[in-house]
Amino acid sequence: MDQDLYNNELCLADNVPFRLLSAKGMRVICTAGVLWLTVEGEAGDIILTAGESHLVRGRGLALLEAIGTGRVRFERAARPRRDLRPRLVALLLRKRRAWAPISC
Repeated sequence: MDQDLYNNELCLADNVPFRLLSAKGMRVICTAGVLWLTVEGEAGDIILTAGESHLVRGRGLALLEAIGTGRVRFERAARPRRDLRPRLVALLLRKRRAWAPISC
């Protein structure tokens, strides 16, 4: 069964790890209780309490677990917008040179 993690809040039970594959760029938000997060490629473990969040930067496996019971929500991190102006200017200059009149 596939679930959309970004549109749900999950209740986590004590001592039952939740695996997150390819979690880079995901924001983990603790909405209740205490959560323990460990991410391959990130130094140290992260403890989150209600209202706290963590942006996953590591590319490896992430394990999320409640200490007691806890609730979690996930958000996609906003991607920075690429500035396309330099590429557009370069393209326009190339086109202008292609259509420039030939002088004799």
